Order: sequence, then structure tokens, then C-alpha cells
Amino acid sequence: MVNRDFLTLEGVSREELRTILDLSRDYAAGLSEERPLSGRTVCLAFFESSTRTAASFELAARRAGADVVSLSQKGSSLSKGESLVDTVVTLDRLGADALVLRHPAAGAASLAARHTGAAVVNAGDGCGQHPTQALLDLYALAESWGGFDELDGRRVAVVGDILHSRVARSVIPAFRAAGMEVSLVAPRTLLPREVEASWGLPVLGSVDDAVAWGAEALYALRLQRERMTGARVPSVAEYAAYYGVAERHLGPGMRVLHPGPVNRGVEISGDVVLDGRSLVPDQVSAGLSVRSAVLTLATGARQEIPA
Repeated sequence: MVNRDFLTLEGVSREELRTILDLSRDYAAGLSEERPLSGRTVCLAFFESSTRTAASFELAARRAGADVVSLSQKGSSLSKGESLVDTVVTLDRLGADALVLRHPAAGAASLAARHTGAAVVNAGDGCGQHPTQALLDLYALAESWGGFDELDGRRVAVVGDILHSRVARSVIPAFRAAGMEVSLVAPRTLLPREVEASWGLPVLGSVDDAVAWGAEALYALRLQRERMTGARVPSVAEYAAYYGVAERHLGPGMRVLHPGPVNRGVEISGDVVLDGRSLVPDQVSAGLSVRSAVLTLATGARQEIPA
């Protein structure tokens, strides 16, 4: 069996996305093979705070039959000064089949993958990548529109703090690989340098502009003030006025997504979170089936994506 790392969605193909989402749908419908991870060990190494991602990975692994070991910064030898590489090597020697890693440093998952034969699944690395979040977002959006093929040609606007967002760096290539048109809605102070150099995407000045552009889905990102250095926005109120998704933006057929946790009244108004056009609850529930599919493919329990 061949393990396959899930580190990034850069370079992912449309057919690879379809394979993962089809298997995710099987899990959601209860059609997948019973306990395909039986006899395998999944290590959850979360060295940064998480609720949704950690809980859904643990549930996904256990329901698929895996033995699960959980580590955190506080409860591991990292708190005594051990390096990430030494921790990864230790887990490798103990027989981990998959290592699900969340870490505050971008590139941590790639570093870990160089020092273990286990499949490394990136559960978020600083401002780097968060591939399984993007996959569950794509799954929730596809299901709301009637299937994967319905994504082709649709328009989605990614709104907010793109500079500090690992989610943005994963959902943008995923949306584009699925055939969607993508625009960015953010102040210039919250855009990464590579936007103009290599992304080639339109940059719009407000959510109102995104609606006028023809966005059929609005993906609101969390304003990550804990990662900011200096004043990136004049005030939260002014930011919300231009980049917050409000009820007036929800035309017929509009979809609203957010990776969570939501700062209500900043990225999305409270009434929008609970609106029927909001996919925020669907994104959370999609996490279980999508992460079950990723772990199954990563450990080689099913080998439908070339390593």
C-alpha cells in the first residue's frame, strides 16, 4: 500500500477533486466500506488551537476503525524543547500510519513529511495551507447546487483577510480546479504580494462590487487580528461596512460560506449566519465525511489517486 501526503491543493486536478468528493459522498451516505482504517494508527498532532478540525478528524478516524493517538503542544515533549522533526521521527518509529498535523509555522507539514513514512495530512500550517478545509467547502457548495459538475462556470468571491489566510491559499486553487471563476474582495493591506504577480484574479473593492460582478457564492474569511503586525484596517466597523456580508447581499440562489469561527457582525452579520442560504452548518457537517475520505486515501486503504 502506498501512503499519500495531503499537504496542499496547489496543482490539484479536477479529476482528483472528483475522486475525493465522490468518496466523501459515499461516507456521508453510509455506502463506503465498513471500517477501512481498521488496524491502522492515526496520530493527531495539534500544536495550535482547533475545535472543528480536531474534532472532525478524530471522529472520522475512529468511525473508520483507526486507533487514534492525540498530541498537543502542552502535553508533548515539544513543551520541553523537543524539535518538531524529533517528535515526527518518534511517531514514525511507533508505527503511525497517518500524521494529521496542525502547526503555527507555514511549511511545518512539508517538513514533517520529509521525516516519516506515514501519510502527513496538513490540518493547517500557519499562513500556509489548509487543504481539507477547502475540500469540505467544495463538497458543501457542490451538494447545495446539485453535484460536482454544477460548480463548473460558477462565480465565487473570496472576501476578507486573504493575506493571513491559509484557507484562502487552499480554496482558491480548489475552486479554480473545479472550473469556477474566482474574484478577491479585500483591502490592499490584506492582499498577499503574489496576487498581482501570479494569481491573475480580479480584485474588487467591496462585497457590493462582488454582487455586481455576478458572484453566486461569497466566501467570507475570518479577520485574523492575532496574526497581524501593525494596523491593517482603520477600524473593525469600517472593515465590516465594506467587507462584511449582510442580508442585502443575499439575492436568490446566493450561497455564503465561512471557515469558522465566525466573528458575527464583522465578516458576516448574525442574521446571515442563520439564513437558509448560509452553508456554514453544512461546512461543519461535511468535515466528517471529507476527512474520512482523505484519511482512507492517504493511508492507502483505497488507492484511487496516484501517489
